[in-house]
Amino acid sequence: MPRLERPLAGENTPVQRFAADLRRLRRVAGLPSYRELARLANYSPAALSEAVAGRRLPSLALTRAFVRACGGDVEQWTGRWRELAVEAPDHGDAPYVGLAAYQVGDAERFFGRETDVGRLLELVRERPFVGVFGASGAGKSSLLRAGLAARWGEHVVVTPGPDPVTELAVALAGDRSAVDVRAELAADPGHLRVLLRQAGDDLLLVVDQFEEVFTLCGEADRRWLVRALTHSAGAARVVIGVRADFYGHCGRHPELLDALHRSQSLVGPMSAEQVRRAFVEPAALRGVSLENSLVARLVADVAGGAGALPLASHVLVETWRRRRGAVLTLAAYQDAGGVEHALARTADQVYKALSEHEQQAAREVFQRLVVPGDGTEDTRRRVTRAELDADDALLDRLAAARLVVLGRDTVELTHEALLRAWPRLVSWLDEDREALLAHRRLTAATEAWLAHDRDPDALYRGVHLDQARRLAARLNAAEREFVDAGMAAERDREALRRRGVRRLRRLVACMAVLVVLLAASATYAVTAQRAATNERNQALSSRAADTALRELDHPREAAALALAAYRVAPTTRARDALLLARAAGTATTLGDGYARLPRSVVLTTESEPGVTAYRLWVDRRKAGRIDVPPGGFLYLISADGRTALTTGRPGDFELWDLADPDAPRRTAAMTNWPMPLGIDATGTLLTAVEDGTAVHWRPGDTTRTRLPGDDVENAVPLQDGTGVVVVRRDGDRREVEVRFLDGRITPVLSRKARLAAATGPRGRIAVSELDGGRLTVLDGTKVLAEADGVPAEALVEFSGDGGSVTAVRRDSLWLLDVDGGGAPMSLRAPGMEFTDALYERGSGELLVMPARDGAVWRVATGVDAVVREMCAGHVDVDWPAHFPGVPRRALCP
Repeated sequence: MPRLERPLAGENTPVQRFAADLRRLRRVAGLPSYRELARLANYSPAALSEAVAGRRLPSLALTRAFVRACGGDVEQWTGRWRELAVEAPDHGDAPYVGLAAYQVGDAERFFGRETDVGRLLELVRERPFVGVFGASGAGKSSLLRAGLAARWGEHVVVTPGPDPVTELAVALAGDRSAVDVRAELAADPGHLRVLLRQAGDDLLLVVDQFEEVFTLCGEADRRWLVRALTHSAGAARVVIGVRADFYGHCGRHPELLDALHRSQSLVGPMSAEQVRRAFVEPAALRGVSLENSLVARLVADVAGGAGALPLASHVLVETWRRRRGAVLTLAAYQDAGGVEHALARTADQVYKALSEHEQQAAREVFQRLVVPGDGTEDTRRRVTRAELDADDALLDRLAAARLVVLGRDTVELTHEALLRAWPRLVSWLDEDREALLAHRRLTAATEAWLAHDRDPDALYRGVHLDQARRLAARLNAAEREFVDAGMAAERDREALRRRGVRRLRRLVACMAVLVVLLAASATYAVTAQRAATNERNQALSSRAADTALRELDHPREAAALALAAYRVAPTTRARDALLLARAAGTATTLGDGYARLPRSVVLTTESEPGVTAYRLWVDRRKAGRIDVPPGGFLYLISADGRTALTTGRPGDFELWDLADPDAPRRTAAMTNWPMPLGIDATGTLLTAVEDGTAVHWRPGDTTRTRLPGDDVENAVPLQDGTGVVVVRRDGDRREVEVRFLDGRITPVLSRKARLAAATGPRGRIAVSELDGGRLTVLDGTKVLAEADGVPAEALVEFSGDGGSVTAVRRDSLWLLDVDGGGAPMSLRAPGMEFTDALYERGSGELLVMPARDGAVWRVATGVDAVVREMCAGHVDVDWPAHFPGVPRRALCP
């Protein structure tokens, strides 16, 4: 019996109409089954089914094979395919407005906010004066113009600017002289009511960007506009659009306070469905569709976020210019830069346009908006306006460029992608990280001091106070008050101490005590000097190490500088820089970028238009290739490197046999199956979670076997394929259990935290706490090793013998030598991104893959061996440039 097809979503786009006609051709041919078509066309049933799904244009070869199998005119269909696939003319502007707001004339392509527009229309019909509030970049202007004004009818839209009287006069003059109208308005704010009545019976007046009344207008013009608008409500419907951080400014005017009572609307972030409609529907009106993978990426980048809508719209304009045929692709979106690169591009343009003084102020603002990581990732930080010693004009410029979001009383980064995608900000954070960490601690201490009514016991003293004094240039008023109070208290304590010494001097009988005190003072001075020298050396060492990490493209020079930094002060950062610089210098380059590193082969990604591919390498020799559908990716690979699982679209997976690396072979396809969560070492058992239950199956199976128990959150197979490790919820706890396929159940671990599990040889299990960042390695119920600070998103893998565990997350690496018993090791390389790691116990090296350049790095885990290797040749650095005031030290023994 022929397989049933899912109905098409419609025939609104050229790609959907092409798919519908292919389906009709199949019906004319007698509706042969896809298995029969696969035999005739020499393509898999899944590929033939995808060709008529209407999601994307199938390849020409697949189209010709489908038509030939159905007895159609191959040449005719080839012509149709070429007409659809050629570069389409622009037909005018893109269906998106870029960084600008949607205007009234853009109403036909304004989607996603229909519910918000409906609620706002109801409110405006009920109330004569309405305020619409929202964060910068939330879409207020688009909602007011392309939504409310476009659906209302008669309307006037203005922005106050520095002269709101003139703006209104020009908008309402009609056939009269705007100069005369302005004179009438300036003489009497109430005259606005007359002009509005003359303009129409049911007029809507929208004053967008009302915050300009507080930033651009003088006091007289501000009072005039507030009075004119509030007194004119009723003659027309008046709506003001205000940035949320100016909510308090509105409350300072009694007339506005009364007018806005129960007449306010808040514009929040868009939901996933709203984002989908906002970007898919405008393209559909032009006969163009978006790939499902592109829609998913847009939802992930934009939904629920503040300020990202204009940036996503801007990137889609660039994606539109790069489209092929009638489809916007994820590849074109990534080529255009995506939301992250758009942010970085915008940030650099704004920063370079500032004066030198403003650039320094902007740097201090951005540094306050970040919590620098100490062994963890940097994160953005929401701060109050009072904490920033920056004028409103600078913050307004940063907000206008969508770099920061201004709330009612708060400021935060528009998008956390800035912390990764803007190199300038990354360098600011890395070159001054120790001082930034100290500053954040000082900020927290200041807040605690103020919260406890300036409790003297909460003040800094000693070394902490000395460190705070060195931060004086970057402190705000509250922090300076905190440090000054600490210094005053220190002076009082010193005065008391001195008075005591003077009394002791008067007592001859206490001369011995005085001698002891003098000796103690001398010892303290020497100790303090030594501490200051050590602190200086550590700061210079860390700064030189950061420079070395930024210069890894020149590994020999970077390694020499890292060695010098380690000699000045053996900090963790200097050690990391030394090991990574040596690894960069001995790297082996294979392909373009890396995917995974199983224990027998290396896989690299290959760039080719319209194809996502993975190249296999064996002993540095290029072998065969795995091709996956556009937008697909390599999802799982067995530990022995002989079985791989790829995915194209949600629910569809393909199994590959890599036993012969020179000729990878697709062995099975799964359609509408749950997402596999793991595969055993030999590729014979797969697991997933379906409806809260753990399921498992063998490659080639058509059904899945359910394991007993519910509330399962994670399920991965033991590496020997004899059982499944499940994580299930039990009240407020998570239970980790091994459920053997023969029916036995063995409890392993129980904790009050969300957990995830990975398995390794010898039945060993690694459990990650998704909230606390702790990684625990177990053999049965016995804890073999633990490490803190490992992010929940880190990729955790065992070595081939199960004796070690590695974790990778962006620029950070962790190694737990379980059998060796050493302390956990962590490495961090700011600005880098790693995709995989594997520890080779025999060589004592960590194999690491950077994502950017297609190389395999061999990171040694012992510093002494690296130093001996480097010192076999000539090593030198520009010592005065990097270590001013520090006597030159021998780099090699």
